[in-house]
Amino acid sequence: MRGKYVIALGALAAGLAACAPEGPSAGAAASAPAVEQSGAELRRGPPSLWTAEWTWLVFAANDDLDPNLVSAFDQDALEWQHGLGGSALFRILVQRDYAPFQMGDDGNPRPSERYSLYREEVRPPGRENEEPGVLVLGETDTSDMATLRDFLVEGVRMYPARHYWVTFTGHGDGFTGLADDTTSGEGKRLSLTGLSAALGEASKVIETEIRTKPGLGGFGTSNRIDVVAFDVCRLGAVEVASSLSGVADYMVASRETMPDAGHPYSALRYIAQDRPAASPRVLVEAVVTDYVRAYVEGVSTAGRAYVGTSVTSVGLDLRRIGKLEEALADLVTAVRRERPRGFSCEEVTSLFAEACGGAGIVASAASASHGGRSRRASRSRTTASDASVDLVALLDRLADPAHCGPDGSGSVLVGPDVAAAAREVLAVIGRPHLWTKTEPWGEQVQYGGQYRRLAGFHATSPFVVEAQRMEPATGARLGGLSVLWGNPFELLLRESGRSLMDTYRATSFEKRTGWTKMLEACINQAEACRTGTPWPGEDPCEGL
Repeated sequence: MRGKYVIALGALAAGLAACAPEGPSAGAAASAPAVEQSGAELRRGPPSLWTAEWTWLVFAANDDLDPNLVSAFDQDALEWQHGLGGSALFRILVQRDYAPFQMGDDGNPRPSERYSLYREEVRPPGRENEEPGVLVLGETDTSDMATLRDFLVEGVRMYPARHYWVTFTGHGDGFTGLADDTTSGEGKRLSLTGLSAALGEASKVIETEIRTKPGLGGFGTSNRIDVVAFDVCRLGAVEVASSLSGVADYMVASRETMPDAGHPYSALRYIAQDRPAASPRVLVEAVVTDYVRAYVEGVSTAGRAYVGTSVTSVGLDLRRIGKLEEALADLVTAVRRERPRGFSCEEVTSLFAEACGGAGIVASAASASHGGRSRRASRSRTTASDASVDLVALLDRLADPAHCGPDGSGSVLVGPDVAAAAREVLAVIGRPHLWTKTEPWGEQVQYGGQYRRLAGFHATSPFVVEAQRMEPATGARLGGLSVLWGNPFELLLRESGRSLMDTYRATSFEKRTGWTKMLEACINQAEACRTGTPWPGEDPCEGL
């Protein structure tokens, strides 16, 4: 079977059923008619002559030293080619960097390539009527903003469309960035600032050049990238969403380690074929749903089977992140009124445990048991995800002071103002009601207790859909959208004069919310431990 996925027909049918029509809303295209395309028009020429609904741009940052992961990237490329490359609904442009040990025909390391996919064949961009081939770029640095920007801008201009979907493959780690490049240097990655800037340049071209063309503007289209999808680990963080809120409409990501097999791309083809006029929001919901359900039922690659693998994914409407940021900034203000120095490390640890335990959330085991699209820069450095927690679970704890006490003591940790502010944030999120025996009208766990899907968020919520696989015996699951919360000690370690905390404080999310102000007492304690600075009344390293 071509491609890496074996997806049960029942799951695919359910995924298609999930793509129900949505009501008209700002930026949505649910009721917009599809662009008319006759069969004769599609037969006349290659993708550069089409008027397509979608252009799909794939930035494959695959310069890695892990042979298992590189093999998975090769499987991805085959699935793009045979799963989506034969569809008339998508015009596809890929830019791929290769691992140092992948050799070309001349016996040297294979250079970076750019190519389009036409009738399941690899063709030079813009010259699809020629013989199969690629545009050889030479060695590129995927961690360089200019590399991404040039690819996106050229792709948008070369293949005009009503909608644009950008996919990233490679490594990622929350607010620290993504798209590691081994050849360019260990630990180098594309920052969120660089990611946002590159996407912003592409969106500017969409607004000023593409939307002025006949048939490519008007109702149902956006002046920005429609969807940014991360087939990389640990980008499902509110800090990432904040950084993209001004340059794209929707985001798909996981806050945990993703299995090597990644996303089921071929499912996107069948969903889009069934609903060719489906809005970006509908496709985002379907892709998140199908990714999680695929691993519940079982996924096979050339060298490994994934059965019952725990995964999580979230789809966000980035146009509505601003309201969430405003509510979180109000929460920070309420905490600072009650405790001017913020939470201590003991309190941060207690809230972390309460949040995860109360919601049944566990850490990902994908990297240990099945491999994953993530890599630690150093064993001595805590990754961004290690110092983060499920945002909704944390808010639930803060909104219910009776359950927030150090070491389960039952003492009240926060006052009524903080609890009220946390409830306001939860109201902005507008999470659907969950099923209970006394309230059986809520969202239910499916597939024998293995599949949790939330899609009934209210109309103005930044959340579109959230899904996780659950352990049927215990109800344990991975978290959804994450936020910084945890032991900050290793985030303060400096390399070349800069720490990960410095990186965090430069994020747009921190600038808009002041989030670390809630953690100030704990951060100061961790800094005293790191530097050996005296700490009032106790050893600052105790508990860290």
